[in-house]
Amino acid sequence: MRGREPEWHILGRLLSAAEHGGGGTLLVEGEPGTGKTLLLAEAAAHASRRGFALATGSAERLSPERLGTRALEHLRVRLARGAPGRPVLVGLDDLQRADSATLATLRALHRDLGCRRLVWLLSRSVTTDGRPCPATRAGECSEHLFQALESHGATRLALRPLPEEAVAAVAADVLGAVPDPGLLSFAAGAGGNPFLLVELLRGLREEGAVEVRGGRARLPRPSPAAARPGGESPCPPPEPPERVRAAVRSRLRGLSREGRQLVEVAAVLGRRFSPEDVGDLVGTGPATLLPAVEEALDAGLLLAAGDTLEFRHELVWRAVLHDLPAAMRNALHHQAGRLLLGRGGAAARAAGHLVEGARPGDTRALADLDRAVTEVRATAPGAAADLAVQAVELSSRADPRRPARPVTAVEAATEAGRLADAERLARSTPARATSPAAAALHCALSGVLLPAGRPAEAVAEAEAALRERALPAPWRERATLGLLYGLSALPDRERAEREAVRVLADAGRRGEAAEAAATAVLGTIWWESGRLAEGLRAAREAVGRAEDAGDPEGRACTRLALAAMLTDVRLLDEARAVIGEAAEEDDSPGHRAWAAEGEVPGHGPWAAGAAALSARAELAAGRAEDAAARASRALDLVQATGARLSGAVAASVLATVALRRGDLRAAERHADGDDGWPLQAGTAACWCAMAAAQVVEARDGPAAALERLGPLYAGVRERPGLLVADPAAAAWLVRVALAAGDRPGARLTVASAERLAEGAPGFPTVRTAATHARGLLEGDAEALELAVKEGVDPWARASAAEDLGVTLEAAGDRRACVRSLDQALAGYQECGAARDAARLRRRLRRLGVRHRHWATAERPVTGWASLTDTERTVSLLVTQGWTNRRVAEQMFISVHTVAFHLRQIFRKLGIGSRVELTRLVLERHHAHESADRPD
Repeated sequence: MRGREPEWHILGRLLSAAEHGGGGTLLVEGEPGTGKTLLLAEAAAHASRRGFALATGSAERLSPERLGTRALEHLRVRLARGAPGRPVLVGLDDLQRADSATLATLRALHRDLGCRRLVWLLSRSVTTDGRPCPATRAGECSEHLFQALESHGATRLALRPLPEEAVAAVAADVLGAVPDPGLLSFAAGAGGNPFLLVELLRGLREEGAVEVRGGRARLPRPSPAAARPGGESPCPPPEPPERVRAAVRSRLRGLSREGRQLVEVAAVLGRRFSPEDVGDLVGTGPATLLPAVEEALDAGLLLAAGDTLEFRHELVWRAVLHDLPAAMRNALHHQAGRLLLGRGGAAARAAGHLVEGARPGDTRALADLDRAVTEVRATAPGAAADLAVQAVELSSRADPRRPARPVTAVEAATEAGRLADAERLARSTPARATSPAAAALHCALSGVLLPAGRPAEAVAEAEAALRERALPAPWRERATLGLLYGLSALPDRERAEREAVRVLADAGRRGEAAEAAATAVLGTIWWESGRLAEGLRAAREAVGRAEDAGDPEGRACTRLALAAMLTDVRLLDEARAVIGEAAEEDDSPGHRAWAAEGEVPGHGPWAAGAAALSARAELAAGRAEDAAARASRALDLVQATGARLSGAVAASVLATVALRRGDLRAAERHADGDDGWPLQAGTAACWCAMAAAQVVEARDGPAAALERLGPLYAGVRERPGLLVADPAAAAWLVRVALAAGDRPGARLTVASAERLAEGAPGFPTVRTAATHARGLLEGDAEALELAVKEGVDPWARASAAEDLGVTLEAAGDRRACVRSLDQALAGYQECGAARDAARLRRRLRRLGVRHRHWATAERPVTGWASLTDTERTVSLLVTQGWTNRRVAEQMFISVHTVAFHLRQIFRKLGIGSRVELTRLVLERHHAHESADRPD
C-alpha cells in the first residue's frame, strides 16, 4: 500500500479495537482509480489472516435488481448470529451506485448492530470537489449516509493522489528498477492516480518502452534528430501505452455522444481550454455544452480551473488526443488555428495549432502559418523562429513564399538573441548565389555577425547582398545598415566615413534607417577625432532618425552609441535614461523579465551591449559593486545570446573592479581575454586597452605597461578623442611614461589631452583631465588642486588628490600633503578601491600618520571563514607563487607584515606550508566552480 500508510494505520487501529471487544467505522472516498477497491481487498486479506470473519462486496451486488435489501437482511441475520469468538469485517465498495432503499437498509443495519467486535469499511467514488461520482440520486443518498455515520463517530478518509516519493516507490515495484528523473516526469502525468500509474508502468514494460541498465529504469533516449533553434528537443513525451488508452476509451464509452464529443474536441485545444473555444469548434454555444461539461466533470475526466476547464490528468488528455484519427486531429488543429488567428491577439496560441494541422505542401495552411509567424514575432521572436523553420520544412519547392521563410526565421532568431542558431539557419539554407532571396539571406546574416563580434564578416555579407541588382529597396537599406554598422566596429575609419558621407549625400533614396546609421557613424568618427560637440549632436540626431524609421536594430545601435558618449563625459543620468529607453522599446516577455531583474537589455542581440554599457556607467559613478554585478550579467547575456562584441567591455569592467579591490588574480583573468573577446574599435578600444595595461602595470611594472601601450600613445596623436573614455586616462598614461623614463611620451599625452580640451570647451571633464595631466607632468600643485576641485569622476578625483599630495610632499609642505592624501584615501574608500587605499595608507604611514582600516566582525576561530580580508588577499597572492616581498609590494605593506599574516593563516587553517595553502585554495576554487556550473 505505497503512499497509503496513514490510512492503513487507522484501519489497523480499528481492527485491533475489534479484537479487544470494540470496533469502528471507516468511510473511504476518492476519485476513480485512487485505490479504494485495492484498500478494501488488502484490508480483507489482512483481517482474514488475523482471524476475522468477512462480509464483503460491492454496491452492484446490493442493487434492487439483485434484491439488495433482502441481501442486507440476510447479512443482518448472519452478523447477529456472529462467529463465536471471532471479530467481523464488513467491507462494501462503490456505494455511490447503491439505490436509496439499499442505503437506508444499510444505515439501519449499522444502527442495529453497532460496532461491537465489528469493523465497517465503506467506500464510494467522488469527484475532485467531493461530489458523488456519478452525480445521480443514488450518489446523493450515499453522501447522506456518510454524513449520518460520520455524525455517529465514523472516520471519513479522502484518498489523495500519491505523493512523489510514493510514485517513485510504485515505479520501482512495477519495473524492478529505480526510475530516473525523465521516467518520473512522464509518470507524473498520471497525477498520482494509482490505477493510471500502474497501468502506465505495466504498459511501458509490456511494450518495451523502458530501458533498464545498472538497476536504473529510463525511457529510451530520443534519436538525435535535427534540434530546433534554441536547443529544444524535437521529440514530444512518449505516447501513452495501449493499456492506458484502453482504460481511457472505457471511460469515454460511459459518456453520452455529446459528452464524448466535448472531451475529444477539447483534447485538440490542449490540456487546458475554454468552453468558448470548444463551442466555436463544434458550432454551438457554452449554454448548449453545459450538460456535456457537467457529465465530463462528474466522470472525473475534467475539472474546473478558474475561467477555464482542464483535463484532470495529463495522461488522460494525451490518451484521448492520441486515439483521435490522425486526419481528424490535423483538421481540428487547423480549424482551431484559423479560429484563434481570426480573433486577434491569440497568434501565439494559433501558431502551435497551425503547425500541428499543416501538411507538407498545404499552401493554405502555410499561408496561415506565415501570418501567425508575423504576429508572434512582435512579442516572441524565438517562437516565431521555430515556427518559421517548420514552415520552411513543410514548404514545397513550388510554393512562391518558400524563399522568404528562411530569412524570417533568421531575423526572428536574431531578434531573440539566438545568434548561433540564426547563423546556422542562414548558412544551411540553399539558395541561388545571385537570387534576391540569397541576397536577403546575406543581409540577415550580416545582422547576425556584427553583434556576434565579427564585423569584418558582417561587412562582407552586406557587400554580397548589395551586389544583387534586383535586391528590393527594403533589403538594400538593410544591407546598407549592415555595411555601415560593420565598418563602424572596424579600425578603418576612413572607409566608414566615406560610406556614411555617400549615404547622406544620396538623401531620400537610401531610406531613413540608413541615414540614421550614417549619421551615427559620422558622430562616432567625429567624437574620436576630438570634435566632441559635433559628435554628440550627430549621435542625438541619429537616435531621432532611427526612431522615425522604426528600425529596432537602428534604435539599439544609435542609443548605445549615444549612451557611450554620455558615459565618456560623465553625463551619467542622461546615459542611464538613454539605455532605459532602449529597454522600454522591447516589450517581449524575455526582455521584460530581464528588465524586472534590474537589467537593461535593449534589442535582443544588443542586450549584452546595453548591460555592459550600464556596468561602465556604474563604474564611472564609483559604484564598484553595482558595476561588477551588471558586468557579470552582461557576460551571462553574452553566453546566452552569442553577442560577443560586448564581452571585452564587460570583462574590462570586471578587471578594473578586481584590480581596485586588490584581487590581481581575478583582474588578470578578465583582462587577459581568456574567452577571446573580439577586438574593440574607437573609445571602447582605448578604454579596454587601458584596463588591460593597468593590470600589467600592477603585475609587472610601468615598463611592461608602457611596452603594451605603444600603439595607444601613437593613436592619441591622431585621434585625441580616444582619451575621452576615461577622465583619469591621460594622467595615468603620463604617470606610467614618467615612471618608465619616457618623458617624450608623457609630453605627447599631455599635448593630446590639451588639444582635445581646446576643441571641446563645453565638456568640463575633458578640461579637468587635461589639467590633471599637465599638473602631473610639471609637478604643478595649483593645476592638480584645480583638478581635484573640478573633478566629476570619483576615482579620477581621488587620483588627482593623491598626485597633489605627492607633489606637496616633494615641495616640503607636509601638512597640506597629509590633508590631500587623506582626501584621496576617503575618495578611494568610497569607490571601493581597497588596493589604492592601501597604497595611500602606506604613504601616510611613512609620514607618521596611521589610519585604522580593519573592521571588527564575528568570525569563527578556524577555517577559511575565519580569515580576514587582508589574510585572504595574502593567501591568493601566495598561491600564485609570489614571494613575500612581491606580495608586500602589491599590497603596500611591509615584508614582516606579510610574514605575520602568513603565520596567522597557517594557524587558522591548521597547515604548515605554502604548498598546503595552495592546495586548499585550489580545492576551494574548484568547489566554487562546480557549484556554479549548471547541471
